[in-house]
Amino acid sequence: MDGAILDARVVAHGPFLDNFRMREVTRSALVARPPERIYALIDDIDSYPLFLPWCTGARVESRTAEEVVATLSIQRGPLRTEFTTRNRLEPPGRIAMTLERGPFRTLEGAWDLQRLGDAGCSVSLTLRFEFSNRVSGALLEPVFGETVASLVDAFVARAREQPVAAPEPPPHGS
Repeated sequence: MDGAILDARVVAHGPFLDNFRMREVTRSALVARPPERIYALIDDIDSYPLFLPWCTGARVESRTAEEVVATLSIQRGPLRTEFTTRNRLEPPGRIAMTLERGPFRTLEGAWDLQRLGDAGCSVSLTLRFEFSNRVSGALLEPVFGETVASLVDAFVARAREQPVAAPEPPPHGS
């Protein structure tokens, strides 16, 4: 089950004039780790450049118990950009993202984590985006879509690198 990809979709919405459209990327996987562990990895924004090869910078602008505003710098092929999202935190099952600023007309989505008993959890990411500029959108949309689609795989791989916590030993005399 660890890292099994359940679903991978890229869907285009809206008019197809000049390749300018809303895109939706959905990706999900099963992971042999508890949702709290995966949630912590997703919420550890400062660590993104350590394991996301296209992430050249990550900074948290502000953080409260309910939300975090963060800026990511990305570089992948012709795509070189920076954007900021406001992320609503709902531990340990959901992080919902909305665009604050960047080269998009729309950027919104969510990470959803579902506990699967003691076996681990399902992880899914859905992200909808549309670039503000038609020319940039035509060039960068496919690259950004591939980048988003790689996120679940990257977090699953990162979770596998983390040691699995050993079970608590029984109390003495049991």
